[in-house]
Amino acid sequence: MHRPLSTGEHSFWLYDQVAPLHFVVSAQITGEFSVTQLEQALVKLQQRHPLLRVCIVNDASGQPWFKEDAAKIPLRVVQRMGEQDWQRVVEQELSQPFDWNQAPLLRVVLVHSPEVSEIIVTTQHSIGDGLSSVYLLRDILQAVGTPDSEMQILPLRPGYEELILEKADKIPNLPSPENNNNDASPSAVNDSKSIKAGRLPEDQTVRLLAWSLSSEETALLISRCRQEQTSVHAAICAAFLLAVSQDSGQKYNLKCLSPIDIRRHLAPLIVEDCGYYASVGMTAHDITPDLTLWDIARSLKSQLHEQMALDKIAQKVTASQAFLATNPSPSQVKQAFDDGYSHEVLVSNLGRLNIPQQFGNIKLQAIYGPAVATYMKNERFIGVATVGNQMFFTCTYLESEILSAEAVQLQQAAMQQLNHFRVAIIN
Repeated sequence: MHRPLSTGEHSFWLYDQVAPLHFVVSAQITGEFSVTQLEQALVKLQQRHPLLRVCIVNDASGQPWFKEDAAKIPLRVVQRMGEQDWQRVVEQELSQPFDWNQAPLLRVVLVHSPEVSEIIVTTQHSIGDGLSSVYLLRDILQAVGTPDSEMQILPLRPGYEELILEKADKIPNLPSPENNNNDASPSAVNDSKSIKAGRLPEDQTVRLLAWSLSSEETALLISRCRQEQTSVHAAICAAFLLAVSQDSGQKYNLKCLSPIDIRRHLAPLIVEDCGYYASVGMTAHDITPDLTLWDIARSLKSQLHEQMALDKIAQKVTASQAFLATNPSPSQVKQAFDDGYSHEVLVSNLGRLNIPQQFGNIKLQAIYGPAVATYMKNERFIGVATVGNQMFFTCTYLESEILSAEAVQLQQAAMQQLNHFRVAIIN
């Protein structure tokens, strides 16, 4: 066996037994290559990253462990007939759960044509996060485009929680989770509220919208955010919060979830490893007609900044550990997430990606994602990634929760908000 699952990995494993919890990141590339070249690249990828060679098994006491297994990364090839093909593939992938008893907990689809192709990586959340998938895609493109380049074999790391708590012990006066009223970590659940055991219906249709800003639009947005002393992430969140609330002039209290990359807190430094290295920030906003996008963005950035501190992240870890110690059922874990992380908008922004775009004769044109279906109420999952000078967006939603026309309306309203305040810098 490899190692026991950490707190976050264990929680995702339990959650996945009720509602499939995996995510998709897609790379659009130009340049010709063969399926055989991609297959060879996936072999190298699996050798480099230990968590791409595991399944999950229970030990005698019922605790889940990562166990090494030699199974190859599955590769499915789809002929690319049009620009929208990859989006339909992502929807299919999101609807298809993993069997955690079988390795590996990752699969790849190639939407292939001689001129333009998409490489789509689907990952079970216990072994990775959005940035992990970006590094996996970079490794794949490097192995395909420059096959002679060396690829360092990475060691198996402990779960991030162990590293965070080790480091947090050196911080004086770490507050206890009981005293933190703003903690959004799962807490004990009333059994009467637990949802019915077993998976949610798999016939729920997952839908994906994808769009991008031009280089000029991206540059203008970044420039205006600097001028307004806020972040691009906060501005995007604010635009979607305003889009949700714009149907009415009355006061709204809306919540926004933002995954937080915690790699910078970890020692030894973890940068390119495949694993789950994220926390979640929750911000709350009273949306009133007198507030501008920038007012909301500055508030959101300030609230998030507090939650990015090491002691706050450690606090969430200890609260989650205490919850897992109660031995919750998968249904209780799902209910705890529903209760603790109830939100109107979730924005997962991978930021400006520090990876090359040229790999031999292959060029990376775009990265879309992460795309996730969490099966939570009012799901609007916005994925954002910036490649080169261009920003790319996805919106994942359940058709049973939001009609396609409503999702398009939301996307258009949010982009109008950003565009309205972005162009003001020109005037």
